[in-house]
Amino acid sequence: MTSVDEQCALHFSPLLLDMGFAGVRARRWVRSTKPALREIFEIQSLKGERFSARWGFSLDFVPVRRGGKLRWKKTAASADFDLCIDPIDEAGSVPDWCSFGDPSATRRGAANLARVATETVAAARKDFDAVSSPQDIVRLFERRSTMRFARFGPDSYVQTHLAWGLSLIAAGRPADAEPHIGRFCEAFGVARADPLLVKATAMAEAMASGAAA
Repeated sequence: MTSVDEQCALHFSPLLLDMGFAGVRARRWVRSTKPALREIFEIQSLKGERFSARWGFSLDFVPVRRGGKLRWKKTAASADFDLCIDPIDEAGSVPDWCSFGDPSATRRGAANLARVATETVAAARKDFDAVSSPQDIVRLFERRSTMRFARFGPDSYVQTHLAWGLSLIAAGRPADAEPHIGRFCEAFGVARADPLLVKATAMAEAMASGAAA
């Protein structure tokens, strides 16, 4: 009998490795082929011994808040969601097309997992193909801010307004960025003068200058 992690590696890894992803730990793959941008595909564990796919983006110039402090996440191993796309957020319940139970628990468990792998990787690929720059990240944040969610919306994720704001700076829109960064700082008690946030802002500004050159 193989474990869930082994079954996920068997069914998801070939699809993702073919797209240039690398496995960084059990049930998580990261692709680092776009400047300052890492793409994450992950199988999350849910209650009741179920699992579900989610995916999204990690930005090298955006620090992550962990343990009450800002920290860098500039490697594939440390990448974390700045923008998370989770099908459960839109559906409210757990959709069958992106979720599965222990494949060894039922006779058709492996076949169901193979179907989920095919469908979720195809869905994620559409989102990955649409994003290659901070401007694209901004457009995706803006689009998702107008959607209706049954579970978590963008405001429910810690990183949203920090990543949105810094992406706006990198996209050459600093005036639009400050309300988002200010909202993040106020919500989580982060000083705007925090050295890591100042450095992140400078990195985003440099990206905007490079794009304009």
